[in-house]
Amino acid sequence: MLKASLKKWLFLFTIIIFNLLIALRTSLGFFYFFFFLLVANLIVSFAWLAIEFFLSELHLVRYLPVQIEEDDYLEVEVRLKNKSFIPLFNFILADELPCAEPFLKRKLVLVSSLASHSYLNLKYKCLCPRRGKYRVGPFSLYLFDPWGIFFIKKTYRVCSELYVYPRVFNIRRFPPLTKGNVPWFGIDTSRVSGDEHDFFGVREYKPGDPIKRIHWLSTARKSSLIVKEFQQRAFFSASIIFGLQKDKNFGEGKQTVAEYTIKIAASIANYLSQSGASLELIARAGEMIHLPSNKGPEHLDDIFRALATAQPAATAGLGAVLDQYADFIPANTTLISIMLDEDWRYIPHLLAMEKRDISLIPVVLIASSFFHHSAGERVIKNAQFRFPRGSRFTPIFVSCGQDLQSTF
Repeated sequence: MLKASLKKWLFLFTIIIFNLLIALRTSLGFFYFFFFLLVANLIVSFAWLAIEFFLSELHLVRYLPVQIEEDDYLEVEVRLKNKSFIPLFNFILADELPCAEPFLKRKLVLVSSLASHSYLNLKYKCLCPRRGKYRVGPFSLYLFDPWGIFFIKKTYRVCSELYVYPRVFNIRRFPPLTKGNVPWFGIDTSRVSGDEHDFFGVREYKPGDPIKRIHWLSTARKSSLIVKEFQQRAFFSASIIFGLQKDKNFGEGKQTVAEYTIKIAASIANYLSQSGASLELIARAGEMIHLPSNKGPEHLDDIFRALATAQPAATAGLGAVLDQYADFIPANTTLISIMLDEDWRYIPHLLAMEKRDISLIPVVLIASSFFHHSAGERVIKNAQFRFPRGSRFTPIFVSCGQDLQSTF
């Protein structure tokens, strides 16, 4: 757009100079008239653009969701308010959409008119094909002269943060979790209340019970101190661990080891969170990612945001993650390891964790399938045959191009 405007300016100045030279050489009135006409139009254009640039005052607000899933449409609403006393005609509002497809990252909207002290709502959308964290904006306003030939640009630093989460698939078959906080018969009375405890009943006061747990209504009714009693919630816990190694990110586009790893991790986290499990995320993606064990929608959002921005930039893989964080994985949990079949050498590291009452669920990606998509079932059978015998766990094998929803 800027190049086209510069070409117009150069073309106009060339015509004006040629007209002036011809007029001076020939003394023909037509060329003088045409020269002064072009100069007058140029002055009017300059004056018009200067007035619009210095006197116009727009207030812009962008409304969009905080997060969406990849391959979803981002719906954007923009509210414009002309706070100046001059109306605006035939201007273009441009918005930067870095999450959009390569040739649609800039949205241009032509507005025919906007009266002074008036509002205008604009709506548009774009497809967001890739996960990530994006900064939408800023706005660019292009103001044109009366003839629509020349323009001037104003920038409004109105930016919005957007997370494009990895798209999850429904999980119907997943090995049941067996580790976590599972009280005997589901009841474990405790003197400490908190997020993981539910109200169980009341009982008589005993020496040592905290005053804040006195149930005053029951105390008044029975004329003796009565305290509230709690039962500990039963819940399972799991740790998801993986490494995104740069030189082992086989495949192309969305059919890569990293994208499959992220999609599987997000889907498992979503499934277990909805089941009420406590989740921990440990990963290496250029930098270490560690989200300690927690549960609830806010924690799941934290996991999704970490997965949305994770990139295959690590120089070391699963082994480095295990070496650095194996001791931090809590005991009595389930470790879900997403790994390549080339990482069999780390199986002893995983088996060693069983001493700490940690059960294992390996999800194994078949590296060769990311080079030959059509050989899915055959490479899975070969991987099952090569898997070390005598293990006390059964891995889930995944090949590129496989329907993940049918696998899980």
